[in-house]
Order: sequence, then structure tokens, then C-alpha cells
Amino acid sequence: MTTNARILPVGLLAALLVAGCGGGDDAGQAGPGPAAASVDPEELVQTEVVLAPRASEAEVPPWTPVIEAIPANGLRKALSRAGALEKEGRWLAAPAEATGEVESSEPAPPEPGALEIYLGVLAADATQADALEGVARVLAALEAQGRAALAEGRFADAEQVERVIVRAQPANEALAAYREALRAARRAQEKVRLAEAREAANRIFRPEGQGAVAAYREALSEFAGYLPAQDGLARLQARHLDRALAAAQEGRYPDSERLQAEAGRILPGSAALQDMLARIVELRQARTETLLAQGHAAVDALDLELAGRRLAEAEQVSLQAQGLDALRERIELARHYGHFRPGQVFREPLAGGGEGPEMVVLPHGSFLMGSPEDERGRAENEGPRHEVAFGRGFAMARNEATVADFRAFVEATGHRSLATRRGRSTVYDERGGVMGEHSRVDWRRDYAGSPAAPNLPVVHVAFEDAQAYAAWLSAQTGQRYRLPSEAEFEYAMRAGRQEAWPWGDGLPTRVVGNLTGDGDQSRIKRRWSNAIPGYSDGHWGPAPVRSFPAEGFGTFDLVGNVSEWVLDCWHDSYRRAPRDGSAWVNPGCTERVVRGASWASSIDRARSAYRQSTPADTTNARLGFRVVREL
Repeated sequence: MTTNARILPVGLLAALLVAGCGGGDDAGQAGPGPAAASVDPEELVQTEVVLAPRASEAEVPPWTPVIEAIPANGLRKALSRAGALEKEGRWLAAPAEATGEVESSEPAPPEPGALEIYLGVLAADATQADALEGVARVLAALEAQGRAALAEGRFADAEQVERVIVRAQPANEALAAYREALRAARRAQEKVRLAEAREAANRIFRPEGQGAVAAYREALSEFAGYLPAQDGLARLQARHLDRALAAAQEGRYPDSERLQAEAGRILPGSAALQDMLARIVELRQARTETLLAQGHAAVDALDLELAGRRLAEAEQVSLQAQGLDALRERIELARHYGHFRPGQVFREPLAGGGEGPEMVVLPHGSFLMGSPEDERGRAENEGPRHEVAFGRGFAMARNEATVADFRAFVEATGHRSLATRRGRSTVYDERGGVMGEHSRVDWRRDYAGSPAAPNLPVVHVAFEDAQAYAAWLSAQTGQRYRLPSEAEFEYAMRAGRQEAWPWGDGLPTRVVGNLTGDGDQSRIKRRWSNAIPGYSDGHWGPAPVRSFPAEGFGTFDLVGNVSEWVLDCWHDSYRRAPRDGSAWVNPGCTERVVRGASWASSIDRARSAYRQSTPADTTNARLGFRVVREL
């Protein structure tokens, strides 16, 4: 059987079954869309319809009772006897029971029934009221009995009643209607013969209006309540329902639904139909729950191919969306985020003890990287502007690596930073108001060369030091930590915005990060010459991480504080730049990209598209880093 029919929701299936009550179209021809309908091959068998021979019936003889007139002095006793027999339902003569001890070789004459006795009374007195009423009651009861026999197809019994009425009361008012009922039942009998022949030839619905179901219904239209026709329809429905159940058990759900719909057309609303529909729904729901559980387990193992197959199977099995959407959403999330979800914040344990940096999951998506040609302060290296699309989300450290973070790495690995090996780095000389190289300065020192607080962003680190820290995190967690690509950094900094600055267009109207404001001053009251008018963040030099409000994607300090290393080699334009968000790296390059403004940066350098070239061995008081984690 074909299996490409669309799965019907429960409500739609119920509507189809109800609609089938008056329709004559074949269910195999129904179904939306251009796809071929599911057709039962048995109904395509062009078997000749052959009527079975009529069953032989013995001719019913006339009713010839022996009726003797009752003497006048015996009327009361006879009426009493007739009344008693009537109450017992002994309306007609029946063989007498043997009462003697010695069996007689001759059969005993039949004992008269209530009707014979009443007729005997009337033979003596044709106006006797009690007898007339008794005859009327008995004939009415016999007529009802005859009609019940007609409904069951017992024509000999029904015709015997007709013979009794004709003999007992030829002018009976119900006789004509009873005879018409006899003829109608005979016509219904012929329709049932035709229906059974069509059923034997597998012509259940087809040709339209000429199948077995149509013939059974014609029989019922001839004689309402004709039990052989009702039994035929019930038998057909039971066969369809059994096949529907078997198809559902075998996973052939379109076939099962077609058979259920056809069963509904045969006897709409029957108890058997409702019971079987409920049973099949329970069967399918149990199978759906099993498939969904397997799908969720596959997502847990990140076997998304298996999870997708289980979801597809569940969609074919389930009659409702409950549970499907949740698995579909989990698969979609896992496809883009692994075990995580957008906006999720997490820390991972380190094998050597403690935890890694706090990370936030950034959503996958796309953005326009670079600056438009009319942006104020734009440099040529910020173009051409181009779309970058991230097929997967990624996690970014919420803040720059701190002195405490880097100390844990150094103590665990014995790493000696480039500045440590050189014995010097560039610091801010407050007295001269310039940057200058000082000895005995490395990651343990702050922007001015003093011992650094643990919660400050680590500075005086070269590109190789940042790379080594990320490699250590990867080894400690078993996950892929690295520096962000230039595209990832700008994507996170913009957080869905396309204006020149992360906060919008124009100067900031609130404190957004550690930048050069005209309200900032050093310990010896120095002020910035490149200050942002009307801006004061309260810091001269790097601020402790997270001193300012969180940014759009839940990060801190992408705007200001310290500039940060990214993975990319320097290129003086975006021509041929990757479009998937990956880093643009050339083996052996010595110039790397630095992104983001620092505590000493002007407003132009705080633009989202700003980038600068920096030798990979640079160490100074304005440059740090943060990591990302691949999902």
C-alpha cells in the first residue's frame, strides 16, 4: 500500500468520519494536494459479482385451526382459560404434553391456544366483547412478533403470522400494512444478497454507489432495522477496523487512517468505531512517546541525525503536535548551540581545580561587518562593508581575562610571558603623560607599572600569551577555547545594531564604558586632550572588570577598558575576507588585529568597526584579551 498520504490530526479525522455519513465518494479518492491518494488494492480487483443461489424455503401453509363453539354454560370458564394462556404467551395451539404413565403410540392432539379459545367463544357468540378484545390483543401481539421476525429475516415465521391474521380476522386493519412490510423485507433480502455478492467480489465502495455498502444501505431503506443488512455493515466495519489496527501496529499510518475513514463511512459513530479509534490513538501516542524519548536522548548525545530521524518518525505517527515542537526546538538549538541556548551563562570546571571564565552564549545570525563609506571617522581598512553569517552560535567570555585568571594559568603551567622573558613592557608615565617602556614590568603589573589588583584586566600580554592561555583552558576543559575572530568581536560589540557606536549614533548620553571623558582626571589631576565632551566614567587607567553596564549580548567591557587581541592576521581591507565569521589567518603573519577601544582611546576608536594593526609581540598597558568557546 502507498504511504505518502498526509497524516490527519484527530479533529480533522473525526470531521472526515462524520462527513462520511452521507457521502458516496470512495475514500481512496479523497485527500489534499496533487499526491496520489492511498487506495486499497483490493478495491481495484475487477471480480464479477455473482449472486448466491436463494436459500430454499418451505411453503407456509394456511393456518387451519380446529375451532369448536363453546357451550353457553362454558363461556366464562373458556374466557378465563384464554386469558391465562394469553398472559403466558401461549397464543396459538401447541402439542399437548404427555400426562399418562404409559406412552401413547398416537400423538396427543394440540392444545388450543388463547386465540383458538377466543375464536371458539365467538363461534358461539359473535358479539362477545371479551372475546373480541382478546382476539384483537392476540393478533396485535402476533403482528409485532411477525415484524420482529421480518427484521431478523425469518420469513417463514413472519408469513405464518400473516396466515393466522387472514384466517382469524380477514378484515384486520393492520393486515395491509403487514403485507407491505413482508414485501419490503423481501426487497431488503434481495439487496442483502446483492451486497453479499459484491462483498465477496471485494467491491466495498466501488463503483460509486454500486458497492456492498450502498446495497446494504438500500436494504435498510427498504426495511428499516433489517438485521441482516445491519449485520453486514457491522461485519464490513469490523473488517476495516481490524485492518486499520493491524496497519497502525505495522507503522503504516496513512493506510490505517484511510481504513479508519472508510470504517466511519460504513457505520458513522458506532461504538465499535469509537472504541477502535481510541485504541489506535493510544497505540500511536505510546509509539510517539517512545520516539520522542529516543529523540531527546539522541539530542543529549548530540547525535542530531538520529534525533532528526526520530522526530520525522514521530511526526508520521503522532496525531497531534504535543511533544513534537519541544523536540524540534531542541534539535534546532543543538544544531546551532550544542548543549546550550542563546543567552545562557556558564562556567566550566577545570581539571586542575577551580573554574574557567564566565561565558555567555551569543546567538547565531548575520550582520553587516565594517563601516559604510559615509560614517564619520571611517578608515579605508574598514571596508568594503559585507555580510557575515554565523551558522552556529558561540560563547564569549563576559569580560576580559583578569590578572587572577592569568595567574591561575601561570601557576598551573609555569608559563613565562613574553614581557617576563624580555623583562620590560610599555606603561603609562603619569608625570610625562605619555606611554613609555619600563623594566621589570609584565602581566603582574597594572597600567602604571604598579602591582595589579586581581580583578583588573590583565595587560602586558602578547598575542602568544593570549593564545597559550586559551590552549590551557582547552586542555583543562576538553573543549575548544580560543581568541575571538575579528568578525565575532564586532558581532558581539554591535549586538544587533548597525549604528557607528555600540550605543547608537552620536556621543554617549550615559556612561557606557571606560573611555576618555573630559570629566576624568589622573591622580595628579591630568586630563585628556582627546576627551569625549560631557563624559566621565570615574577611571584613569583600566577599571576592574564589569564596572559598567552589561552590553547587548550580556558581555562587559567590549566598549573601552582595554583593547583586545583577536585571531586574525592584519589585512588592509575586507576584500576576500571570510563570510562565515571565521578568522582570516595567513601562516607566519606578524601583524595581528586589535579590536575595541581602551581607557585611553578617543571617541572615534570606540566605533564598532574600528580596527588597528599591531605587531604580535606587542605588550603594553592598554592591550588585553578575552576568549571564546566553540559550541
